[in-house]
Amino acid sequence: MDMHMDRAIFDLKISVEATSLYILLCALMDAGEDPTLDNAATKWTGTRETLEQAARELIERCVVAGVVPPPPDMHLHPNRPDRWAAAACRR
Repeated sequence: MDMHMDRAIFDLKISVEATSLYILLCALMDAGEDPTLDNAATKWTGTRETLEQAARELIERCVVAGVVPPPPDMHLHPNRPDRWAAAACRR
């Protein structure tokens, strides 16, 4: 099994929702599923709005690659921790 999650996510001090989405996206990838909002929504216990807010936070902090707002079928692949919150990921 691939392990995509990096424990450094807990050092970022981001919202619980964003941390949860990161873990969920990694779990989807580990299961061989696409890391998209649509796939995450099937396992997300909050509202679609909180899911989308969490995705925006992860994208803005460069934890995952993507654009804001992320399309529901866009792959949200995690970046390496050395890119998180880096100016290099800003557009």
